[in-house]
Amino acid sequence: MKKLIVIVFLVVSGVVSGQSVTGTSGLIHIPSARMLEDGQLVLGAAYIPKPYFFRWGINENPGVTTYITYQILPFVELMFRYTHELNRLFLNPNGLDYFPDRMFSIRFKLLDEKKYIPAIVLGAHDFSKLTGLSSQASVNSMYSATYFVTSKKIDFKGFIIDTSLGYAFDFLNLETKDYRGIFYGIELKNNNYDFISLIIENNSKNFNTGFRLSPFRILNIMVGLWDFKKPTFSFNYKF
Repeated sequence: MKKLIVIVFLVVSGVVSGQSVTGTSGLIHIPSARMLEDGQLVLGAAYIPKPYFFRWGINENPGVTTYITYQILPFVELMFRYTHELNRLFLNPNGLDYFPDRMFSIRFKLLDEKKYIPAIVLGAHDFSKLTGLSSQASVNSMYSATYFVTSKKIDFKGFIIDTSLGYAFDFLNLETKDYRGIFYGIELKNNNYDFISLIIENNSKNFNTGFRLSPFRILNIMVGLWDFKKPTFSFNYKF
């Protein structure tokens, strides 16, 4: 019985961490400098409400992202994502068939977190546009971004405050659109209840807030409010 209790505790408990709605490791929408464990694979999906979901510069419908993220090396994270616009016909009467957008992302950890130094990550969303491989390259990269982001944990009276601060910028022909300039956020949790955390962020366009819940170590669920107005949520399963 004692062994069973220990096993259940290890499965249910654990540090809360998860993917943003973009599919990369992060908060609600913004990325963080946190990464998965080496060799870890994540499958997930997220809902982005109208009018904050954009596709081809139009925000008339909500959207859903589905993604697979893989920590291929201790310092390299890869992600492939489909972005689906809801309320769209797959077979359009005008002859133009609908197909979800496809995007690759890559992130490099440049520096591990130390006592007085934050972790630093360099990321690129839709980086295949640099090689001209993105479909419909002139309009498809609504989710492109290049950025540096730092993360630092602060232990304060039984609480862990995980802070993230980043800057998104244009790089060659990869124009940053998902974020513009400075973005930041915090994830707050109690050491005694580390299966749930409170998130507040600014994605350079809106303030978003929500809760992240890890009822099991392999499952993450996020529910929140985009711009403090519209519901958003995500879930992912870790292998």
